[in-house]
Amino acid sequence: MKQTIRAFAVGLCTAAIIMLVVSYFSDGSSQNLSDMPIEEVLKHVKEQGYHVLSEEDYISLSMNHKVEKEETENSSESEEANENENENENEKEEAGEKEKSDESASDSDESSSEESSNNEPEEEQEEAVKSYTLTIESGMPSSTISNQLEENGIIDNARDFSNYLEDKGYAKRVQLGEFTLTSDMSHYEIAEALTR
Repeated sequence: MKQTIRAFAVGLCTAAIIMLVVSYFSDGSSQNLSDMPIEEVLKHVKEQGYHVLSEEDYISLSMNHKVEKEETENSSESEEANENENENENEKEEAGEKEKSDESASDSDESSSEESSNNEPEEEQEEAVKSYTLTIESGMPSSTISNQLEENGIIDNARDFSNYLEDKGYAKRVQLGEFTLTSDMSHYEIAEALTR
């Protein structure tokens, strides 16, 4: 144990002697930054390949970066919304074409069957679009919200909607209150309505 302590002490003494010799024989060419004029410091920094910004320039650049980041987020959300709208339009067009084919098929039937077939699509349309007022209370998990929407015919699959809320970051931003939702709304539209 004594030998270890002695070896450690000898090492410290040797390091101190080396530092003393180096400081004594150094030519003092390196200056302290606080002793140098600002112009020389800036020149030295630029020679090293760095860029020097004033505080005003830094603030304006950081604000521009934040604005650009928000714009890219908004553009990606708007692209997603456009995609959802296009999907909804395609579904509506397909439904419209199906109704036209149903109407053309009913033209070949008798007049009584024509009346009954014309009434059926109207009833289906009325049933297809359902409206529900969802009340969100404090501490309500997204799975409960999804289950209520599925039970009331607003969405088809509660698990898919819960996953959508989690994946897109909406689950943490859901607001408290009452929200009127319809079954023709996309997941994106419902999530946006719940987080406003």
